Amino acid sequence: VNDAGNAVEIATGDTIPIANGGTNATTKGGAVANLLTETVSIANCANTSSEITVISATVAANTWANMEEVVLQIACTHRQFSGTSKNLTLKAKVGGTSFTMLSASSVSSNTSIGYSTRTYKFLRVGSEIWFTASSAQAGLGTGTATGAQAAITADQFTSSTSNKYTGADFTTNLTIAITVQWSAADALTYFNVDGGKAFKL
Repeated sequence: VNDAGNAVEIATGDTIPIANGGTNATTKGGAVANLLTETVSIANCANTSSEITVISATVAANTWANMEEVVLQIACTHRQFSGTSKNLTLKAKVGGTSFTMLSASSVSSNTSIGYSTRTYKFLRVGSEIWFTASSAQAGLGTGTATGAQAAITADQFTSSTSNKYTGADFTTNLTIAITVQWSAADALTYFNVDGGKAFKL
């Protein structure tokens, strides 16, 4: 599309230059790949009371541009059928800095198995990283929630599911992660990640 707003045909053999030279890629194709996807590591938090990193991705030095968003997505299976209540804690981390989305929240024992997809967004704003997760993604949603709300409530402006990380050094590799921890181990208490991905927008 040219400056007049008209579509211009691209002939066979024509090339389109790729912007953002900060990807450290050796080829333009590599630059596109770096911009669109990040390599992730996933793990299950099952039958343990240890804090487990269920998904993490490392953004290479000098590749995270201002107002660029890195998104972590997971598909997970979860169950708490130990016979007694167990506390669940969820955290979002940037490097060594941790933010608690859900703090030792009691989960009652139930025979049901849950399945969910969860999305966590990390946006660079200048020298900061702004993190956002919806209440449901952070574990605060309820099964009895109603549909559209007629009014905006005060807690929507002071949500505990968002955070600003300061002091990030974008000239070094930055690892972002989501962790899960149960208060006690049990064979029927788990938060398993069946798949995960990370990408930039």
